[in-house]
Amino acid sequence: MAQAQRPASAYIPLDDPAATIADALVVRGALPSLSALERPYRAHDVRVAVEAAMADSARARLVPSRWLGEVLRAAQRHDPAGAASDSTLHVSAELVPFVTAQSTGRRELMLADTAKGGAYPGADVRFALQSPAFVGVSRLRLDRAMRADPEFVGKSDRVIAARVEDAYLAARWRWAALDVGRVARNWGPAPLHGLQLGHYADSYDHLQLVLGVDRLHLTTIAARLDDRRIAPDTVAQRWFAAHRLAGRWRALEMAVAEAVVYGGPARGFDLMLANPFGFYDLAQYDEHKSLNVSYAVDVALRTKAHGTFAAQFLADDFQVDRCAVNCKEPPSFGGTLSVEGMPVPLPASAAAFGSYTRVDNLTYRTILPWERWESLGLGLARGQSDYDELRAGVELAPPYGGPLRIYGAFRRQGEGDFHAEFPLPIQYAKTPEIFAGVVERVRRVGAQWSTSGRLSFSGDVGWQSTSNADHVPGRTRSGFEGRVKLSLTPALGFSRTVSD
Repeated sequence: MAQAQRPASAYIPLDDPAATIADALVVRGALPSLSALERPYRAHDVRVAVEAAMADSARARLVPSRWLGEVLRAAQRHDPAGAASDSTLHVSAELVPFVTAQSTGRRELMLADTAKGGAYPGADVRFALQSPAFVGVSRLRLDRAMRADPEFVGKSDRVIAARVEDAYLAARWRWAALDVGRVARNWGPAPLHGLQLGHYADSYDHLQLVLGVDRLHLTTIAARLDDRRIAPDTVAQRWFAAHRLAGRWRALEMAVAEAVVYGGPARGFDLMLANPFGFYDLAQYDEHKSLNVSYAVDVALRTKAHGTFAAQFLADDFQVDRCAVNCKEPPSFGGTLSVEGMPVPLPASAAAFGSYTRVDNLTYRTILPWERWESLGLGLARGQSDYDELRAGVELAPPYGGPLRIYGAFRRQGEGDFHAEFPLPIQYAKTPEIFAGVVERVRRVGAQWSTSGRLSFSGDVGWQSTSNADHVPGRTRSGFEGRVKLSLTPALGFSRTVSD
């Protein structure tokens, strides 16, 4: 951008239905200024991108106009200051009540167990302070559905559970941006979870520094994770760090990233592992630091007439040193291939989509339990390991609301689990690279729909059939599994400006 300072902006949260619609706009080519590999989107950037699309008749024809309108209104709600002057402070607050109806408490519907279904009320309370120099956001979630979530580690024995979803301070200048606090992030092809950094885990406090501009930038993240008790009187501290170089050239977007989980008893913050220009893996060997290092490569190609093609490859662990008997670990890789927004000759602005993902058995874990790729037991990237999944379908533009995605999915889930102990060296030869134990097979036909507005909706419903359910040979389970959420956005709210 030409101005000396880019205005600070709040993010559109990843669980906002408007973010899902924005993903559809990005992969269909309507918002080329937004990344296809980095989320969440800044509300100001979305606002600028949508206004540019509305002014460009060629781009506006790529997508339904109401999708652009819904996303623009959501961006304005999260970026109320707009083009306010430097002397203006914008204050806003809102209450968004919602109700969630679900057939299962599990987050991953492909692994649904039909337990803890029902309807659960909740509400988000959001407060924001915004000026052109900084923005501060806090979002408190009160939600009875958390009490039914087997992976939620907070207090669940009360009438209603609660947690802080967002709480961050963000500042932005011409060549740099700094965020401090918690907000869910994702690196990888939209709309999928990233293989190295995803939003399966609940949001956690971290620091993010971005150097550069949209076309070429270096991002660094440093976070303090939860402690791990390894003995009655011994606690291991845990830390997460990542840096990522991303660039765009015409329709091509690429990124390479290195990330690490480290820690141990009495081990504190390591400044070298927060250095944006350092190399974590060399520190592991040259400076004798114990780390769980992973590498990722992301690629996205946006075509004019055939949609967006994207891929992500994760190298979590692989053997590079020579070794004797019983020391060669099975490799730990992950990969995703996807296509989104491919036009097909069907009505309702139809576009095909598909993806294939594979995550190996030992991915996200090491021999040291405090180096597992998780926060409070939830995966920092994907929520499970030892599986592959194929998904394909068609995205339609119904007469009302956002994209309707009708899909079929097939998943093979082994018994490998990154929460489990790492195998002993004597077990390496018998440890499969993928699909340990009895493999569960899940087939699902479903539909996803999102709409953003005063009455917002997001849902994923379908019928699925599971063989070798719960990894028991011959056990089958089938039935309706789904989750829908209806929100009043907002039920109450105020917005004021304060001048100096």
